[in-house]
Order: sequence, then structure tokens, then C-alpha cells
Amino acid sequence: MDGKPVSQKIFEEPYRFEFFQAVRLLEKIFPDRKPVGGDALPADEVVRFRSYVSLEFPPSEIRDINVITDDPENQAKHAKHANQANQANHAYSEYPENWDSRKRLEMLICMMGMVGVSGVLPTHYTELVLDRIKHRDTALWTFLDIFTHRAASLFYQAWAKYRFPVGYERGKDEFTAYLFDLAGLGTHGLRGRMAVDDETLLPYVGLIAQRPHSTNAVANVISDYFGVRVQIEQFSGQWLHLEKSDMTFIGRQNSKLGVNTIAGTRIWDQQSKFRIRLGPLDFGKFQAFLPNGTAFKPLKSIVTFMTGMELDFDIRLVLEKRQVPGTVLTTRALRRPMLGWTSFLKTRPFRNDDDQLILQPN
Repeated sequence: MDGKPVSQKIFEEPYRFEFFQAVRLLEKIFPDRKPVGGDALPADEVVRFRSYVSLEFPPSEIRDINVITDDPENQAKHAKHANQANQANHAYSEYPENWDSRKRLEMLICMMGMVGVSGVLPTHYTELVLDRIKHRDTALWTFLDIFTHRAASLFYQAWAKYRFPVGYERGKDEFTAYLFDLAGLGTHGLRGRMAVDDETLLPYVGLIAQRPHSTNAVANVISDYFGVRVQIEQFSGQWLHLEKSDMTFIGRQNSKLGVNTIAGTRIWDQQSKFRIRLGPLDFGKFQAFLPNGTAFKPLKSIVTFMTGMELDFDIRLVLEKRQVPGTVLTTRALRRPMLGWTSFLKTRPFRNDDDQLILQPN
């Protein structure tokens, strides 16, 4: 590896690139130019395609990428280089460090066109064009390349249409919109309300779209997103505090035995809560899932998004036994113990993973 950027190598060694990838890279290198295959003038497009006129077997899809200037002196120079390229197999490249509006790119392609070994016209047309190029007459070659350029441009657009990454780079893909629809985020008003980037959930649309979500689906999404082991304990239960209107006051309200009488100010509900068990974790990830950590709010957003508002949950963090730190009084922020979270009475190595910490995100 020589360490050169791709934006330079594509001009120095264009034959090492596939046709589609090369055009894609040129569109990214020159975003101010119009993409090929649209309704723009060819002079305004990022690259112009020309046939490599030869009867030899093409070693690659791209023969050369030339930087030319729209002036008569350069046109004569370009005709000379075209003659050398077809006679001596010399690839002429120029890296456009000082780009201006007069310069444009021309790509000599070997895989399609009107003339050449892969051309659609009979071979004697290629021989005729080669003969004219020897006399520095490129008129016929240029005329035929009017059709070559448009055909190659549409060929590239047909390829890009069904390649999701290419459409995503352009910001015009419909596939992402379909995924948002399946995830329940089809309109812009529903997006941007979580502590995670909405697009990071799109790889899990296959699980998110299946409602209601199973515990395995929720656990798999969390595990893959954060890169930790996850277990979900169903029906962990919780105490629900009653409103005053639901309490029993003898002689005043809710006093019918067996109908609406409740002893106490709270009731136990076994089915409205579940518990997420994360770990064993190393100490760094353990800190990240604390309420002041970077992963706590994203975890809460993902779980709430998948389970809705009907169910509550808590989080049990399991710290790997070899990662349990001793409590040291210090002013260093990273090592400072937090009471109830990262403070441990440790006199010897733990024999088991520590799972005492249970967080209530709601």
C-alpha cells in the first residue's frame, strides 16, 4: 500500500477500477458537477465516456481517464494523445489538483460503445476510425461517442437504481423510507424524538416490524446494538400505588366487601414489569450504562420504543467479578466512587459476578 488517497489513484491507475465504482467515485470527488445519465448537458456532467478504439483484447473496463480543457490548442493536444493511446497503449493521466470550470473529464472505456473490440458496429468501422485517428482526424470517433456517452450513462444509472448504498449516498433512495415505514417512523414528525439516531434502528426492522415484540426480539436488538449479553426476566412484578379515588375509606368510599374493597395503599402487579439483565460487563461498559453514562438514555429509548408505554422495566447491571474495583477515595473523576453504583467494600477478589445494582429508568 502506497498510502495515496483513492481520489488520486483513480487518475494515476484508472485501469484498476471497475467502471461503476469509478463513476461513483468521480461523482463524490466532484459533487458540484452534474451526475451522468440525467437531463444536464454532457459538458456539465462529471465525466464524458468515450470508446477505446482498438482491436486488442481489453485488459480492463477502463483504459484511461483524461483531463482536458475546452480550447482549440488542447483539442489538438488531446487528439495527439488519443493517437498515442491507441497506437502505443499509453495511458495518459493527469490528477486535477487545480480544477476550474474549463476542465472536464473523459473516460476511455473498453466494455461497451459503438466501436472497439466490444463495439456494436461491424469491425470495419473500428478500422476506419483508427485510420482517421492516425491522420489526427477524430471527427468520426467523436460523433460515434455521442451515442456511446449516453448509452454508458444510462447503463450506469440502471446499475445505481437497484444499489441501495448508491441511492443512500445521494440522499434520494426510497428503500430507507420503506424501512422507516415498517419501523413505525414513516413521517418526519415521528423521528428525532429518541436518544438514538433513528437510522441506527433500521438494521433491526425485521424484528421491530413484528408486533407484539417477543422477549427474544428485544434482547437481540439490545445485544447487537450495544455489544453486550442480554437476558430478559419476564413478569418481575412491581408495587402499584393507588390513587386516593381507588383507596378504601370505611364509611366513605369503596367499602363493599368483595367488590371494591382494597386493604392498603398499593397493590402487587405481577405482569406489568420486566427486568433487563446486562452482562457480565467490564467496568467501562458498566459505567456507560449508569444513569450518568452514555448508554443509559439510548437503552431506555430503544426499550421504550419496542415495548411501548404499557410495560415498565428495570435494568440489572452485572459487573464481571474480575472487574470489581476497590473503593479508593480520590478526586479523579474516572476513579471517583459513586455511592450505590461503583462503590464496593472489597477486601479480596470476588468469587462471583456482582449483580446487586438495579436501575429504575422510569
